[in-house]
Parts: sequence; structure tokens; C-alpha cells
Amino acid sequence: MEKLPARAGWQWVKQGLHLFRQQPGGLMALLFICMFSSFFILLLPVLGQIVWCVMMPLFSIALLQGCAEVDQGRRAMPHLLLVGVQSPMRKQLLLLGGINCVLMVLAMVAIYSLSGDAINALREAQAKGAIKPDDVEGLFSGMLAGSAIYIIGWLLMSLTAPLVFWQKMALTKALFFSVVGVLRGIKAFVVAVIALHLMYFVGVQLVVLVLGISSLTVAAIFTLFLISLVLVHCMLYAAYKQIFGTPPALPEVIDLNKPL
Repeated sequence: MEKLPARAGWQWVKQGLHLFRQQPGGLMALLFICMFSSFFILLLPVLGQIVWCVMMPLFSIALLQGCAEVDQGRRAMPHLLLVGVQSPMRKQLLLLGGINCVLMVLAMVAIYSLSGDAINALREAQAKGAIKPDDVEGLFSGMLAGSAIYIIGWLLMSLTAPLVFWQKMALTKALFFSVVGVLRGIKAFVVAVIALHLMYFVGVQLVVLVLGISSLTVAAIFTLFLISLVLVHCMLYAAYKQIFGTPPALPEVIDLNKPL
């Protein structure tokens, strides 16, 4: 793996946009199916959030495989939701989900450690119906630290799931190559993340400018957020393809009647 220049990140974003433009309906439909599945998982009592967190790599693989299908001239179909579940590497992907849970817990611990008093004060202010600017200021340090922990951890592990799924790597080996790949192309990854954030921010501002503050505006902003989620995976696919090569085609058609 050679070091990548910063401009490679912008190329990934452009390639991701090209993928999305080829089949926006198919990729968005795949995202909606992942979201509906997540919704039902979150309804599970007590363990719902933990199960959802553990299964996040499986949902991510479905979207990445959708990008691969589009790139290889095929349709991104809803049944791709099952590719991670039916993969022989699903145990490794679920273990990666467990690491993701630990990462989220660490982020939450940082938030409550630095901003616990501010959170309690904000709850009391909400109960009284009078929130002041001072009640919110204390949240920034904790939110910043928690976000930094999660974003840095997610970025370093972002290529782990496709390495496990497409190259059949053990989790520890995939984590190593993901971290090395990201660090060797860190400038490109930073440029790509900033570009996607700026695109979303500009899109939100345009929506507010055109539609004003209304329920339609909220729906439009939420739609932009969903599109951004798909674009993140399109960008990750482009990054994976440049760093590790084109992923293999699916070895078989997904059978809906196949036991998990």
C-alpha cells in the first residue's frame, strides 16, 4: 500500500457521486430496508440497542455490496441485505460490531464524564420549560470529546468490514490492514470526510433558504441526511477499490430460503 495524496479523497467523493447517480433508487431502497430492519431490532426490550450496534457491520456490508453491484454493472437489489448474514464471515463481522459497541460506550462515557452536570441541568431546565444559553454551553466539551473518539475510531476501522467480507480476513488482520490503509491515506480520508460534510451542510442551507422553516424543510433535511449515509458508503467503496483492488463478484445468488 502506497501513500495517497490528499486529492485522492476528492476523487473518491466524485466516484461515489457517480455510483449514486447510476442507481439512486436501488441504493436508497437498500438503505431503507436496512433502516426498517434496524427499527424492528431497536424495538427489542433491553437488548435492542446492543443487538442493533452489533449488527451495524452487516448493514454496512449490504450497502457496500450494493455499491459493488452498481460498479460491476448489476442492479442493487433489496436482497443484498442478507449478504452479510449468510456470509461464512458473519461471526467476524458480528465481533466487529461488538468492537463498535465498545467504541460507542467509550464515547458516551466521555460525554457524561465531561458534561454530566450540564446534561442534568439541561434536563431540569427542560422540566421547568425554560432553557437558557448557559444550560447548553456545558455540553460542548463532552460532545466534542465523545464525537472525536467515535469518529476517529470509526475512521480507523472503516475498511475492516469489507476486508473481512470480501477478502475473508480474520478480524485482527482486517483491523490491522484497515488502520494501516487509513493512516497511509489519512490526508485523502480527511479531505473526503470534509467534502461530504460540506456538501451536506450546503444542501441543508439551500433547503432552509428555499423552503424556510416548515415541516417540509424537516423532511427535506432528513432526506439529505439519508442520501449522505449512502454517499459515505459509496465513498468508502471507492477508497477500498483504490487501496485494495476491485472486490470479487458475489459467488452465488442470495437464496431467501437459505437458513442463516
